[in-house]
Amino acid sequence: MADDIDVGMKCIKYMLFVSNFMFVMIGFLLISIGSTIKAIYGDFEQFMEVHYFSPSILAIVIGVVIFFVAIFGCVGAIKESTCLINLFGFFLSILLIMEISAAIAAYAMRSQIETSIRLKMTESFSNYENDDYDRNIWDFTQQRLFCCGIDGASDWSPIFSSTSAAPTSSAALTTATEMWQGPPSCCRPRYRYDEPHSCPRNKVFKDGCLDALTYIVSESALLLGCGALAVAFIQLLGIIFAWMLAKAVRRLKTQKLIERDQDRQRAYEQLARGKEENPTPVLYTPTFSEA
Repeated sequence: MADDIDVGMKCIKYMLFVSNFMFVMIGFLLISIGSTIKAIYGDFEQFMEVHYFSPSILAIVIGVVIFFVAIFGCVGAIKESTCLINLFGFFLSILLIMEISAAIAAYAMRSQIETSIRLKMTESFSNYENDDYDRNIWDFTQQRLFCCGIDGASDWSPIFSSTSAAPTSSAALTTATEMWQGPPSCCRPRYRYDEPHSCPRNKVFKDGCLDALTYIVSESALLLGCGALAVAFIQLLGIIFAWMLAKAVRRLKTQKLIERDQDRQRAYEQLARGKEENPTPVLYTPTFSEA
């Protein structure tokens, strides 16, 4: 029976090691998702609120913590310690709550994304001609997302019409009508030049940057939320497994102690039975009077 118990303990250890390996992979997944989304948001941070970065940062933190939590499971399996295994399950429960929080926060942001980005874009849009930083971020956004303006290319007309000189001839008027009067970054890559008014008007991106950026941020938030929920579901199974494992270890240890006590009791009974079956012989010594 003791051999069966030892085999059971070894199986439990291997199962816990496999589950810890799975959690390490989950940690890598969370760090990867969080880092990717944080990098995407960082490219357009001028148009985004600071709290949009919170769910991705939280995902990275959870991924890092999972590595340390897995240590409790491994050490608990090696030491056969129910205390460490219970700590393993407890920390997994805390991480589960954090993952659900990250998923809820990421999903809740989706309803506020468009309004927030429009406000930031409008604030930066009017500074295009006067601020190098705003000019660079708009050029980068338009080139990267293949878009132009906030809602479309026509958004640039009020800004560039006020800074452009009026045409002095019919040829100049025709050129001004046919050529794009706006940032060169709105032009398609094949027709994009650094000189102003060198891009045909019909070769300009028509879609606005608001819809493009809103779609990217919204889909990234959805990806983060779904990823966190998927990991939380897998982790819930890990929590259940940890509690069952701790219970199994406790039961096996108890059974081992019971068998040890039974073996000791059986040994005492055999000793007692041996004494009854083989009594100690009594040596008769005659008294002086009988001698």
